[in-house]
Amino acid sequence: MEQHNIHFEKKESLYEIEGQVEKEQLIICDDIQNTFLVVTYNDNHNIGVAYYDYGIKPVCMYSQDDKYLYLGVAKKIISIDVCTNIMIENNNLQSIFYEFICDSKKNYICAICELDVYCYCKDMLKWKIGFKDIIIDYSVNDDSTISIKCDNGEKYLFSLEDGKILE
Repeated sequence: MEQHNIHFEKKESLYEIEGQVEKEQLIICDDIQNTFLVVTYNDNHNIGVAYYDYGIKPVCMYSQDDKYLYLGVAKKIISIDVCTNIMIENNNLQSIFYEFICDSKKNYICAICELDVYCYCKDMLKWKIGFKDIIIDYSVNDDSTISIKCDNGEKYLFSLEDGKILE
């Protein structure tokens, strides 16, 4: 499947989003919202997102085969099967989403959050882990491990395949 551009369009209100997207494609992330977006992918499919802006921009990433689209915003990770346009995951997070990182083949897509890491493989959450302190540095190494450094100086090395700690 050919990957198309993803567009983020800010709206003024939840009411404005509701006029542009189907009810099943509307995601309300927080109890209080101050930011309203319509995310367009594959040129004509829309998702509406209402969330509280913590100062970190929403991020999208396609899976290896371009079949799944992952969207990280505020305290949510949403995954969509772009062939059927069905939302398959709508996970509430324990901390604020930062960004996605992945191995070179995009077999494993990791969502890095303020205090947590979530690892996906295709349409499935493989593992997740929480930390006591804020994550300040992270990287995927040799397509098989992810290293995490926390603000308190602690460093960790995990297997991408199963999330087991290696160091």
